[in-house]
Amino acid sequence: MAFDYNLYEKSLRSPFQKLCRLRFLNPDGFTAFVVDNSLDNQANATRSKAFIADGTISVNLQNGQRRTANVTFDNVDGLFDYNVNHVWFGNEVAIDEGLILEDGTECYFQQGIFLLTHPTDAVQPTGRTISYNLVDKWANLDGTLYGNLEGAYEVAENTDPFSAISALLAEDKGNGIPVDNMPLINAFSPYDNTPYTVSVDGESTLAEVVLKLVETLAGLVGYDRSGRLRIEPSNEDVDDITKPVQWTFRLDESTLLGMTYDINNEAVYNDYIVVGEQLDDGSQPCARVQNYDPRSNTNINLIGRKTKRETASGYSTNTQCRDLATWRLKRSTVLTSSVNISASQIFHIQENQLVEIIRTDKPGSPTEKHLVQGFSRPLVGTGEMTISAISTVDIPDFTVVQI
Repeated sequence: MAFDYNLYEKSLRSPFQKLCRLRFLNPDGFTAFVVDNSLDNQANATRSKAFIADGTISVNLQNGQRRTANVTFDNVDGLFDYNVNHVWFGNEVAIDEGLILEDGTECYFQQGIFLLTHPTDAVQPTGRTISYNLVDKWANLDGTLYGNLEGAYEVAENTDPFSAISALLAEDKGNGIPVDNMPLINAFSPYDNTPYTVSVDGESTLAEVVLKLVETLAGLVGYDRSGRLRIEPSNEDVDDITKPVQWTFRLDESTLLGMTYDINNEAVYNDYIVVGEQLDDGSQPCARVQNYDPRSNTNINLIGRKTKRETASGYSTNTQCRDLATWRLKRSTVLTSSVNISASQIFHIQENQLVEIIRTDKPGSPTEKHLVQGFSRPLVGTGEMTISAISTVDIPDFTVVQI
């Protein structure tokens, strides 16, 4: 059955029944069994008494680990005990959330693939529960569960960085299972091979190698909600305001419960310098990007020059420095208004995408666009979710200066 977005949106704007399920995955990625938030799980006889008793999920846009959750299972039969016969090292769990649509259809959105850590077993006279912290698959790279290197690691100059990262993900963990059995997503169009040798010492992790390789691309990296490692260019992030809007909030509608704004004027810069590594020939790549756009209320002619200088380890070309400086200036030249939005639960919201708020409390009801930085919401029940976002208005035209 085709997904009916209009029916989904209509259902969100009305009282609805929340759906949440955890799919425990086999090593090949297929579902082994499912546990949900229903008290009536008779369809799965071996786990007929198990259900999700509580939990939350949180997402934070950053390079590295983005998705975390915690979940508590009713564990009366000990089916979720942390031991080799039940839940154990390396078990992957997909979290799906959604609702029952007005026509009775179940509608789910996958929210990520996770690994279980720090089990807490609670035994009481009235019952037994077990709680787990869940982290996204970056934990397989950063040493949390896997990823510590056996020795120094090196990727030669002029290597395809995506092939190098794919090779890391395909490495055998020692039990016949790769670090990650899902192919990464390359969101770049053209890109260059590594401009220098990338190396780490023997006390490093796979994550550090990945981050250094992504750094040569001036990219963003993290696991998306499908459970795939996604690498995308940071310089394209300058065009945030052109991204599609995931949801429109209005003060006079029930999905919006409130907003809290935080205006950060001390973090404003309108002149950004990025200096790269000194090269073997004695040269040093660099770039300077400035805001002279008369339409911007933080341009240099209006408020004076506010300069920020950054040294970028590993950056070896002027283009890399320029792309990073442009991205940094975009983030810092706007008088940033961060906002925490309290809302009813919306399940297709993603980080690094837009939401907008129609401010019916202001003359002319202006529309404010915000880039989602993260969110959190309860896994069980229909309690409110919190969305953290930053403004994308007044993006100026930048001037690139040769230095």
